[in-house]
Amino acid sequence: MACATPQAADPDTVRPRPGEPPLTQLSGPLRIFDSYQNALLSACQKIVSKPRATAGRRDAQGFDTRWRVGTEYCAWIYYTPDGKYVLSKLTDQTSVAATGQSKHCLIPSYVDDQRFPADSIKYIFVIHNHLYDDLLSDDDLSVTLKQGRHHGFEAATKDGRIQLSAIAFFANEVESPKCAGFYQYLPLTGQILKWSRTTRWECEQTHTVEWDADFAKPHLTEAKGFCFKDATP
Repeated sequence: MACATPQAADPDTVRPRPGEPPLTQLSGPLRIFDSYQNALLSACQKIVSKPRATAGRRDAQGFDTRWRVGTEYCAWIYYTPDGKYVLSKLTDQTSVAATGQSKHCLIPSYVDDQRFPADSIKYIFVIHNHLYDDLLSDDDLSVTLKQGRHHGFEAATKDGRIQLSAIAFFANEVESPKCAGFYQYLPLTGQILKWSRTTRWECEQTHTVEWDADFAKPHLTEAKGFCFKDATP
């Protein structure tokens, strides 16, 4: 199987062997939760705590160096027939633009959870980290649209229908980083939301997304607004 790789130094993370193509599926489960909110918040802290997963604030000394050596990790949060929300294993397989000015984690499209039939898994959140507090990229938006076409743009769960969305976690500290928030893109509504963690979680809409006629390129418009009442977390 594509994800049957040797045990990595980090048991949470899988990657292809040298010379092999990118993984096409991720193994699961890594962690299991009763609520999607707990799944998201736990995943945020786990990912931003990984080696080189944050470059800190852009105006901090040494940011450029930390960005160049930084690593994006990505994974799925999915819903299973027993009513649980599951975090898959992580991967850090990465695509770097020819210019070297951008890089992103290559998320496999499928999860291999041997406990359940493949067609019973419902894909909910495409998650990854950004190296700093940075808006979702065109690549992030395009990947989310692709995954929605594979899996559907919403799923029925015990908590009602949940829209598939892309999540980009970030932290502001380099030493002992803590989840500071995340951006969320919801293709069905075309919204980008920003969740920020201070004394409590706060949410605001930052942009809306429209696509060109053949859905090849997203167009972002700054559009400040409130989050809908059922937004996460």
